[in-house]
Amino acid sequence: MNSTSVSPLQRVLLIVGAAMLLPAVIVVAFLFRDFSMRELRAVEAEALEAADLLVVLADTRAEADISALRVLSTSRYFASGDARAGAARALDALNLIPGWNAVTLSNPQTGETVFEVSRSGIIFDQRTAPAHSDPGSMASFEGVVRDGPYCPCVCLNVQVPNFPDFVLTAFIDPQVYQDLLLQEIPQGAVGALVDRDGEFLARSIDYADRVGTPATSYVRGAVAKGGQGIYEGTTFEGLVNYTAYATSTLTGWSGHVAVDNALIDRPRSQATTALIAGALAAILIGSGLFTYVVRDMAARRLEDRRMMELQKAEAISQFTATVVHDFRNILSAVQSGLRLITRQSQEPQTLEHADMIGGALERGSRLANRLLSFAGHNGAEIQDIDLQGLIKDMEYLLQQAAGSRVQLLIDPLPGMAVLRANRDQLELALVNLVVNARDAMNGEGEIVIGAELDDDHVAITVSDNGPGVTPEVKKHLFKPFFTTRHNGSGTGLGLAQVAGMAEQAGGTVTVEDAPQGGARFVLRLRRAEPAGSPTKTAL
Repeated sequence: MNSTSVSPLQRVLLIVGAAMLLPAVIVVAFLFRDFSMRELRAVEAEALEAADLLVVLADTRAEADISALRVLSTSRYFASGDARAGAARALDALNLIPGWNAVTLSNPQTGETVFEVSRSGIIFDQRTAPAHSDPGSMASFEGVVRDGPYCPCVCLNVQVPNFPDFVLTAFIDPQVYQDLLLQEIPQGAVGALVDRDGEFLARSIDYADRVGTPATSYVRGAVAKGGQGIYEGTTFEGLVNYTAYATSTLTGWSGHVAVDNALIDRPRSQATTALIAGALAAILIGSGLFTYVVRDMAARRLEDRRMMELQKAEAISQFTATVVHDFRNILSAVQSGLRLITRQSQEPQTLEHADMIGGALERGSRLANRLLSFAGHNGAEIQDIDLQGLIKDMEYLLQQAAGSRVQLLIDPLPGMAVLRANRDQLELALVNLVVNARDAMNGEGEIVIGAELDDDHVAITVSDNGPGVTPEVKKHLFKPFFTTRHNGSGTGLGLAQVAGMAEQAGGTVTVEDAPQGGARFVLRLRRAEPAGSPTKTAL
C-alpha cells in the first residue's frame, strides 16, 4: 500500500489495528496449543487409567489366590502335621477355585516334594516332612512359567506354619489373566500384562505363543523403571506406538496398553504447529508493521522535503522574476539614455565609451535571460554554438571562477565542435562546474576542461584532482538543493542548473571517477546539423 494514498487517520487506524492484531495472534496460538495439550493429556490419562485398572484387577485376582492358599496352609490339617489330610483339603480347593491347575507342598532348598495335587489326583512322596513349632506366613508372587508340569502357569507360594522349610505352591492357569485383559482393553487395541521379570502373563495378540516369553526391550525397560508412564516403542508385529504402563506395588507385575500414535502425535504436532505458526505470524505482523511505519515515516519525510523544495524553488523563482523585472527596467532606462547620447554626440571618445557601455548592457541582458530561464525553465532558445569560440570568450571568466590557487587547463578542442544548446545556460553551466570543482578541492588544485566528438554528440568534460564523489552522493548530486556542504555555504542549485540545462538541450550530464583521481563531469550535448544555417528553436 502506498502510504501517500491514505489519509493520516487511515494510517493511524491501520497501525493501531496491526498492533492489536499482534497480541491477538499470540493469544490464539497459545489457546490452540493449550487445547491440543489438553487433548494430549486426556489421551495419556485415559491410557494410564486403563493400564492401572488392568493392574488393579490382576492384583485383586492374585491377592485372592494368595489368600486362598494362605487359608489352606493354616488349616487344621496342616496344623496337626497331617500331610495326607492337607493334600485332600488342597484337592477340594483345586476343584472349587477356577484357574488352579495344581497345588504342591515342597522344599525349595532340597527339591523334596511331599505331595502334588492335580485334577488327575494326589501323588505322595514316601518321605514325610518333620513338624516344627516355629510357624511362618510369608507369601510370594513368583510370576509366569512357560514350560514344566501344569504349565504354562503362574506360580504363587506361601510358607506352611507347621512346615517352615516347605512352601505350598499353587499353579494357576494364565488364561485367568488373559480373560481379565481382554475384558478391559478396547476392541482392536494392543495390551499386555507382564511379571516382574518382563515376561508375558497375558497379551491381546498371539497370546498362546507369547505367554511366558520375554517381552520387547521397550516393555522390559519400562518394567525396570517401575512406577507408571508412557513410552514409545515397537511391538513384535512391527506396530510403532505409544504405550501407557502402570506397575503393581503388590506383585511387581505391570499392565501395558498401547495407544494409537495419531492420538498422541496429532495433538503434539498441532501444539507445536500452533506455536510455530503463532510465532511466524507474530514475526510477520510485527515486521510488516515495523516496515510500514518506517516506510510511512520515510515517505512522509520525503514528501515534506519535496514540499519544502517546491516551496524554496517557487520562492526563488518569484524572487528571481521580481529581480529580473526590476533589472530589465533599469537596463531599459540605461539603454534609452545610451541611444540618446549616441544620436546627439559625434565625439569619437564618447562613442567609444558608448560602445563599451552597450557591451555591458548586452551582458547584463544576457545575465537576466539566464536567471529567468533557470528560475522558470522557459524562454530558453536552443541554437548552434561553436565550442571553441565559446570557451575562448569564457576563458577569463572561467579562470576567475576557478580562483587564484587553482590551475585551469584547457585541452585542445576538436575542430567543428558545434553543438545545440542555449548559450546563456551553457555558459552558466560551465561556470557552475568549475566552481563545484574548485570547492571540492578546497580552492587548490587542478581543473582540466576538454571535449570529445562522436557522430551525434559533443562531450564536454570538466575534471579535477580532488577527493572524488562517493557512490551514495552520486545518487543525489544533481537534485535541487542537495549539497554536501554543512556550513551553510552551499545552495544545492549549481549542479541542478547544469542538469536542467542539459535536459532542455536534449542532452545529459554524468559524473565519473577521473583517471588521475578526483571527479570527471561529462556534459553530452547534441551536435549541430552539418548542413544549412543555424536554426533557433524555442523550447
